[in-house]
Amino acid sequence: MFWPETTSNLNDAADLVRRRRYGVIRVESGTFHSLTLRLWPKLISRLEIETLGRWKHRQGGDRVRLYYNFPISSPGFLTLAYIESTRETTWKTLRRSLEVLDWVAQARGANASVCELSNEKISSRLMNRLGWETHCQHLSGRHFIKRFYGQYPRYEWLPVPTEPLGNFRRPNESLELASTFADAEHEIDLADEKVGC
Repeated sequence: MFWPETTSNLNDAADLVRRRRYGVIRVESGTFHSLTLRLWPKLISRLEIETLGRWKHRQGGDRVRLYYNFPISSPGFLTLAYIESTRETTWKTLRRSLEVLDWVAQARGANASVCELSNEKISSRLMNRLGWETHCQHLSGRHFIKRFYGQYPRYEWLPVPTEPLGNFRRPNESLELASTFADAEHEIDLADEKVGC
């Protein structure tokens, strides 16, 4: 597909999420509104945050737009790229958007979600309450990660995605490759000893 696709039904959205790397989650008044799958990633700059971001935040209403990316260079990670909120955004609306983000991570089989926090008003304590922990402290900025590794939070109002996309994560069997080679080498040694007798 060569155009953005929007859905308001998460029951049918899992296949769309698996096909597209970039999306926008929209929540209004504490209720999921829509998920738009984009063709390109959300790129953000400090200039946009200081100008367009502040202008949009001054608008009324209880709305959140959450932009996420699955970078090609790190396909097992979901990047929370940007959150656009209005002046009257409630805690419930923000929470709902983050719950949908976790659902997207599960549908794609992501190992973790990562973000860089530029808003100083959001504390590390709040991020910890939401399941995020500090990450990459050697880098400039405030980086956070929410790890899954196959264990995703469950929210009653969200459907359970079936058949998560597993091609981003290395299967557990491949991690035991070294022991498989060791067992095979041991069997070869035993066979050589029998032939030598």
